[in-house]
Amino acid sequence: MSIQEKAKASIDLVDGLLSEMLEIVERAKKDDDTTTAFERLRRFKERAVKLLSEQVHPKEGKRLNDKRKTSFIMGDPLQNLIDEANMYAGFLLSLREELEKHPEDILNVLIPSNEADTIVEVPQPTTSKTVFIIHGHDELNRLRLEKLLRERWSLDPVILLEEAGKGRTLIEKFEEEAQRANFAIALLTPDDMIQIDENQYAQARPNVVFELGWFYGRLGRNKVCILLKEGTKIHSDLDGISKIEFKNSISEKTVEIEHEIKEAGLLKKA
Repeated sequence: MSIQEKAKASIDLVDGLLSEMLEIVERAKKDDDTTTAFERLRRFKERAVKLLSEQVHPKEGKRLNDKRKTSFIMGDPLQNLIDEANMYAGFLLSLREELEKHPEDILNVLIPSNEADTIVEVPQPTTSKTVFIIHGHDELNRLRLEKLLRERWSLDPVILLEEAGKGRTLIEKFEEEAQRANFAIALLTPDDMIQIDENQYAQARPNVVFELGWFYGRLGRNKVCILLKEGTKIHSDLDGISKIEFKNSISEKTVEIEHEIKEAGLLKKA
């Protein structure tokens, strides 16, 4: 096959991927089901990485695989979906332009033996047993929650601090580990004291709110559970999300937590 034929086949592949991604976004706009749409987009990325690696160049598959969305808009999962799709679209459109103008730079490159033997890592599908624990300074309740998830319900909790860094920045580590989970539990506790004029109140750590917003945008509200400790002021953006309030220990609300996990499909209903 000539370089021109290879370029045309690669451009056709990219056009097909762009059309498929556009269909995912348009379907989400129509049925307002962003939870399913994010799963479709994740699977689309896995397939696109594989196809680009095999039919264009391993480097292009890896470049797409390395794309990570680092921003989110709290309370707007559809816009978060669109933003992530736009990020992939920008990559694909740029690749298409290079294939049209300089196909030899992409398709006709000798791959060093060490690169040819490299296997492009594709994110594995999230398992139905993986739960991400978002937490602040309340280590005792975090440990209680982890024990409940692991021992009572045989689930696989993910705690960011316990995962190896592997040379990643904090945001890279969070996003990569977070993508393993298809359910998140946010433990909001009164960690930070805020003083405004004569008023003082306690709220959760900023990282807790950030991670909660990320999961809310990524998974949708039915896959996120808030555990709110008494005395913690909740941000107004979170008022519309259901929450389980407890006084001292999350063990007080075991039945309610189990109900949320069952409704999310991680446990079988009786």
